[in-house]
Amino acid sequence: MWIVHFGQDWRPPLKCQPPGRRTKYKQETTMRTTNMMKLLMAATALAGVLAMPAAWAAGAHGGGHGGHDMGAMSADMKKKHDAMEAKMNDTSAFGVKGDPKKATRTIRVEATEIMYNLKSIDVKVGETIKFVLVNKGEQAHELTVGDAAYQDNARQMMTMMAEMGMDPASPDHAAMHAGAGNTAIAAPGQSKEFAWMFTKPGKFEFSCNMIGHSEAGMKGAIT
Repeated sequence: MWIVHFGQDWRPPLKCQPPGRRTKYKQETTMRTTNMMKLLMAATALAGVLAMPAAWAAGAHGGGHGGHDMGAMSADMKKKHDAMEAKMNDTSAFGVKGDPKKATRTIRVEATEIMYNLKSIDVKVGETIKFVLVNKGEQAHELTVGDAAYQDNARQMMTMMAEMGMDPASPDHAAMHAGAGNTAIAAPGQSKEFAWMFTKPGKFEFSCNMIGHSEAGMKGAIT
């Protein structure tokens, strides 16, 4: 005698069914199992997608540049990063952030692929100059003034940022230079400016330190 549980999908035991029915029943069972697996996989994928915004938000507020969690860096890398950033803020060898209202002249520097329209700039000690970077190229460019050691450190920092998956053209990169005030970063079609006062004599440089740009000749001399 078969015991029937009402409300369930009841079928006679498989061994009691005709051979043709057994095959069909196995096919239906396999199909149900496959569909359940698909639903489970879809639910898992959906849960992952829904969790992504929260992860991004956590990364964006994790104390890193461009949403990158600086806490994920190794101790040695963080030490190197902090040392580079300290050098980025030290401009004592060539000048200080200037007041645009006190600029005695404006120098327009146009950026294309991959070059500036100027190769050299003459300045005087104590002079405040407003630099205007006009990006006529097809990718982001920057204009940084400094001595050779400063420019080399800036390029190393740019390489580290790229290795960490950070966008060198992001607002966070611009914010990193804001304290020193000697850099302008412009997206294609944009114009950015800053004022700089040269406090010491010497041979300095202006350069685009986006990876590979300075090496390709996107730089000039400041004398």
